[in-house]
Amino acid sequence: MHDTVIIITGHGNYATGLKSSIQLIAGIIDGVYAIDFKENDSDISLKYKIKEILDKYPNSPVLIICDIVGGTPFKVAAEFAVSDDKKIELVAGCNLSALLEIVLQKDKLAITELAKLAVKTTKNSVLNFTQYNEHYKNDEGTEKMREGI
Repeated sequence: MHDTVIIITGHGNYATGLKSSIQLIAGIIDGVYAIDFKENDSDISLKYKIKEILDKYPNSPVLIICDIVGGTPFKVAAEFAVSDDKKIELVAGCNLSALLEIVLQKDKLAITELAKLAVKTTKNSVLNFTQYNEHYKNDEGTEKMREGI
């Protein structure tokens, strides 16, 4: 299995912000790239930046993470996912929990499994604290929550 490449892209500083957070928590991990889509960018400039990374890794599977479905970064990445000869998976809407999980598993799991893991982890890591707290309250208040139950 070739080392998987992960490209994070999105509006504003989404990509570099997430990569910075990943590095703070997990350290520098090879094969993870951040491409911000800023005001002065176009779909053409974004396409060029993604292609530049893809060309560096002609035999590696690539997982592209985008901020939102339907935005320009997603549309540009989708063009690569449907037209390129290499194995490219595209996932949108991931949070930091999911990115950490897939970055740490990127060389252990197949690309399709990484994409599924990204979606599953994002869904499982979203929490409304108030609802969570109400659900686990008992006579001791939040004791169950403190115990990790």
